[in-house]
Amino acid sequence: MKRLESIKNKWPLISLLVLYMYLIFHAVSGSEGIIGYLDHEKEIALKEKTLLELSKDRKKLEKHALSLNSSELDIDKLDIKARQLLFVSDPNEKTIWLDRRQ
Repeated sequence: MKRLESIKNKWPLISLLVLYMYLIFHAVSGSEGIIGYLDHEKEIALKEKTLLELSKDRKKLEKHALSLNSSELDIDKLDIKARQLLFVSDPNEKTIWLDRRQ
């Protein structure tokens, strides 16, 4: 009986300890806890790396798109590329570039 009375007197403390253990467990291992935070940090680092690579690719593509502008388009380069893509040019064919600035 004495033991039962002791437990009845300490139930608020026991329930509070259980509640704290529950909160600590979820603060560490929950999806928004410390472990989840570290996982998010790793994911952010990977996504920033991917973003940097995609930004470089985009700048390359933008530069290429600008070079295809009609005012910037070099007809000789276009002819060479078209012949290569259509398999009309010979692999041993030589191209001689003339400097038009002279």
